[in-house]
Amino acid sequence: MKKCPDCGRKTPDELYFCPECGRRLIEILPKTRPARKIIVGIEQTPVSALPFTFGDMGAVHYAEILCPGVYFVAVKSRRKPPFFASEYLVVTEDSPAISPQARAYGAPLPASPGALFYEYEYSNKGRHIVEYEAHKYLAEHGVPLPEGCSLAADQSFGMEVCPEYFGEFPIPTETPWGPPLRCQRLWNGLYWLKTAEIGWALAVAYPLCSGLWNDTLELAALTEYDRKNGIETTCGYHFFTYEASCLPLYELLFSEAEAWSEKINQAALQNAIQKFFPCYGSGDGCNSPNFSIEEQIFFTPGAGFEFYSFTEDCD
Repeated sequence: MKKCPDCGRKTPDELYFCPECGRRLIEILPKTRPARKIIVGIEQTPVSALPFTFGDMGAVHYAEILCPGVYFVAVKSRRKPPFFASEYLVVTEDSPAISPQARAYGAPLPASPGALFYEYEYSNKGRHIVEYEAHKYLAEHGVPLPEGCSLAADQSFGMEVCPEYFGEFPIPTETPWGPPLRCQRLWNGLYWLKTAEIGWALAVAYPLCSGLWNDTLELAALTEYDRKNGIETTCGYHFFTYEASCLPLYELLFSEAEAWSEKINQAALQNAIQKFFPCYGSGDGCNSPNFSIEEQIFFTPGAGFEFYSFTEDCD
């Protein structure tokens, strides 16, 4: 829970606006992990001027316009506990920015025929498509994107959530140790790459790194291009040697709970952490984990240290 600096109301961490007074809370989001994506509109708009209403779903108490016919709104819901605010994107019927493909991901707004709404949650596919198309419309019409936004970031985050629209993360063609000679796909945005200099290395796409601790990210190497231009701008890959990869794999296994976990020998993975990073889990709880007794990593005799079995074939 975080506390609104204006009215003092305690607010769930995932909300971007105070449900009591409407104060934007972006600047006081929890800082124990990097935030994945935050909405930024081009201008605030009066609620009274909105061309739609949520009716029985709740009362809009804050609105921003992203581009013509596309809005971000915070709604005090009547269907949830009192004053619980929900965030949505709304697309009007006459918006010139949003494609039929993007509209197919929305739900009709019952109180406003022709308008579509999208829950503003990271896992919502339509949310990413609408944001991207809204920003693309601005760029095509010579309007600067809001500070902190870029089409590259929209596409990158979209590749994680909605690869059927944005495509999967491309396999890197360069690494900090030269071009990859072989590749094996562990998951979308998670690739093993074999290099002549150091052998196998793990490439982790930028959005997936939001689930990693800061000290773990410090172990990663970047390509020269990403170093010069800034990884936050390029949204490129973080690269880990095989030895160092045990930490991002361990953190992603439990934060993402993806199907690729079955490809990892988890006993050997924990053994590798014990061997290469014996102090892991005794961090400050902000930049690195501080495990409780129940969360401690233990050595498993006989499990070895090879936590992934490489094949000879490229994926």
